Formats: sequence, structure tokens, C-alpha cells
Amino acid sequence: MTLETYIRYLEEQKADVEAGKPVIIQVIDRDIFEAKTVKAIIAKSSKALPDGEDLWIKDDKEELAPVPWRIKIIEETGEIYVRPSRGGSIE
Repeated sequence: MTLETYIRYLEEQKADVEAGKPVIIQVIDRDIFEAKTVKAIIAKSSKALPDGEDLWIKDDKEELAPVPWRIKIIEETGEIYVRPSRGGSIE
């Protein structure tokens, strides 16, 4: 599974992401082009979340970061997730 999300989702929950707390975000499975809303733990590096999967981050220009973050999905929530407002950058 190849997952991606927008940086804005992570910026909106930055404190929880940095604390290693579960957050609810929308991810896209790029292998089947399906959006899913998930409860997950996210980290910027594989060291911080070695048992996670790669999570590619898109900026507001639809460009992918050069290095993936990590995600460990706890559950799919089935919620409808509204895309956040634009304006964030990857760095």
C-alpha cells in the first residue's frame, strides 16, 4: 500500500503528531486511488515509528516531499473528511 496525505492535515494537528498521539486524517491509497479516513500515529522518520509504513506528504501545489514520513494506522474510521484550506508548505 502506498499512502499519501496533505501537509495541511498534519499541520492542523501538529502538537498531537509531534507527541506521538493518534490523529484522524485522510489518506489516499495511491495503489488503488482510494481515499480513506483513518485514526493513526504519524512520525517524520522511520526511527520514530519503525513499525509504520511510508506516508508521502503533498504540499498545496500537489508536489510530494522528497522523503516519506511514517504512519501506523490504528483503524479506518469511515468518516467523511473535508480537505483543509491551502497555504502550507512541506518544510
